[in-house]
Amino acid sequence: MWNDIAKYLPGFSSAVLNGVDTHGYPFSVRCQPELDDTAQVLRVSLPQGTEIQPGPASLLCHKHDEWLWNLQSFVVRGTFAQDDHGWILCPLQFIPGAGIGGLWALVQFVRTGRRTTRRYLDKRGLQRPDIAWDQVEAMW
Repeated sequence: MWNDIAKYLPGFSSAVLNGVDTHGYPFSVRCQPELDDTAQVLRVSLPQGTEIQPGPASLLCHKHDEWLWNLQSFVVRGTFAQDDHGWILCPLQFIPGAGIGGLWALVQFVRTGRRTTRRYLDKRGLQRPDIAWDQVEAMW
């Protein structure tokens, strides 16, 4: 897992750290994580006054061109904590997204998204929404 993080992270200028704030609400902040190969953690500098608390967290890296094509993304899930040098994300899982890991990773990304969507809708008793594809095609 660490080899994947070390391979792909340098290709992204920033990332979005997601966690929980001091009031228990979801919290996101853009950051520039740095690899700490020795400890195999990601070091994260946060703006002064950022109210995020230690615990489960994720880091989303994504990029695309000016036309929103050539998407590349991945997520690192882990635990957000502080050590003697500052904030760190201790990785527990590397999740390749679009453009990372080849064709098989893309297939897995689509399959996982479909399962997640189905569980979300089922849990809330909702039907999959109808899409007016003729209107979408007309916009193109």
